[in-house]
Amino acid sequence: IATGKAIKTLSGHSSEVMSIAFSPDGQRLASGSVDKTIKIWDIATGKAIKTLSGHSSEVISVAFSPDGQKLASGSVDNTIKIWDIATGNVIKTLSEHSSVVRSVAFSPDGQKLASSSVDKTIKIWDIATGKAIKTL
Repeated sequence: IATGKAIKTLSGHSSEVMSIAFSPDGQRLASGSVDKTIKIWDIATGKAIKTLSGHSSEVISVAFSPDGQKLASGSVDNTIKIWDIATGNVIKTLSEHSSVVRSVAFSPDGQKLASSSVDKTIKIWDIATGKAIKTL
């Protein structure tokens, strides 16, 4: 940071990267792309260690849970997916938005997720049930 020079370039997506997020421990980076995938990168090596596929359209937003075990992704397909980082599997698909999901963020305790959408709403989700518990 002191020099302002790039120390690594991570390459691997086949289209534009729309969103990135560091894991809480700073060891990994998640990137969401127009290519409909999410890549999990090892910061030390600069290598992609996992590619998560499951959205039917562009991935616009990604966020790690506070414990670093889950990842949320928001997409142009109007859904949010919650991923298990260890397995790369989708745990839940949240689909109550009626338009593009622009942003996702976990609560500090990791029990809730907030999402914003082009449908002009913010939803608060219960991670355990996968249900929206509040719409703002």
